[in-house]
Amino acid sequence: MRRGYNQKITKKTIFLILFFFNAYSYSANKIGFVDMDKLLDSSPQISNARALITSEFELQYNDIEQKEADLERLENRITKDGAMMSLSDLKPLQERARILDRQIRRAKEDLKDAISIRKNQILSKIQDDLNKTVEQYAKDNGYDAILINAILYVSDEMNITDEILQILKEKDKNEN
Repeated sequence: MRRGYNQKITKKTIFLILFFFNAYSYSANKIGFVDMDKLLDSSPQISNARALITSEFELQYNDIEQKEADLERLENRITKDGAMMSLSDLKPLQERARILDRQIRRAKEDLKDAISIRKNQILSKIQDDLNKTVEQYAKDNGYDAILINAILYVSDEMNITDEILQILKEKDKNEN
């Protein structure tokens, strides 16, 4: 009977030792959290990318706006004067309006595709830079793991998003 009692005590002791060791090893890990959405929304690199995309496609956008203004003037003329025009004068104007409308729709679609492709190219580079920045921050500050967005709750102490954002702002200042 004594032997069974000692085995129970030994098992309990081993369990308690393992439990406290596990609790200690878990608490020894340094874990941080980064809100990547906030970084992507607030980083100067993203603001710069938006400005770059806007400037790259400004001419195409202005061309589309000009064509839309031309179409509007043409449609107004057809509406205003069409009832008084002969069919032979009206038909070419209507055909020109249809062609211009198709050109505008096609140009908008092409512009949308071009912007999307360029945006993805730039975003990919920025996300790589963000990931490297977070990784370097983690190494420099002794983090064992950095978690991102798929977290239900994180304490303010674990959230290092603002620190990473500050590093990105400093990088942007140094690059410009």
